[in-house]
Amino acid sequence: MVIKVDAVVVKEYVVGESDKYITLFTREYGIIQVGAPRAKKFDKGLASGTELFVYGEFVLTQYKHTYKLISVEPRYTFHHLRENLVILSYASYIAEFVSEVATESSGNSELLTLMLYALHSLNKSSEESAERIRRTFEMRALVVLGFTPELTRCVSCGMSVEGDEYATYTFLVEEGGLCCKKCRSMSALITLSYTTWYVLNYIRLAPYKTLFNFEIKPYVLQEMARLCDEMVAYYIEKSFKTLEFIKSLGILS
Repeated sequence: MVIKVDAVVVKEYVVGESDKYITLFTREYGIIQVGAPRAKKFDKGLASGTELFVYGEFVLTQYKHTYKLISVEPRYTFHHLRENLVILSYASYIAEFVSEVATESSGNSELLTLMLYALHSLNKSSEESAERIRRTFEMRALVVLGFTPELTRCVSCGMSVEGDEYATYTFLVEEGGLCCKKCRSMSALITLSYTTWYVLNYIRLAPYKTLFNFEIKPYVLQEMARLCDEMVAYYIEKSFKTLEFIKSLGILS
């Protein structure tokens, strides 16, 4: 059977001198493994169309759970990602994150859309913006995956939490949201400023077209980073090799 899929390449492997295997994150079928015979050596179109980050329409043959590539029509190659090692590293992390959390035989159109907007933002940004883009992607990905942080009510008593520029907010990772002063316990707490609370609400609700279009001060990024680290560790429960590489570059502490 011949099928067409809307997909992005999240992994690529060269086998021998000419063959490739690629992992596609598809809108229709989730994660699938695809063989691309002779793509590396004899077919320049398949070679460029099966590189990491390429987004397009892939025509495949399907037999049970085996897929082979017939052709690809790239829509976006994100070629600028490869021009800067820092940008490339963050883009690779996003691809690894998606390949780890996405499932086989189950599409996730919203996660694919989020990934494409994140890659597009990195593709046109400087390396100074990469960490902000990463944290924005992580927080919105948690929302897409069903781990939306509760930012408007206390997770213990349900009391409404209002925005107050002079307030600080307490977040309980294990409970997935804010905790009011009356309900605070000795559990591990994360303190958030009003600005960070506001930014998190923006990330939770913003349209994808404007999701990454903001700037924040370093202290806000630090608060976001701590919250994202804790939530990804608790809810995703995966380790990512690309983050270790980013740390080796001296970008992360």
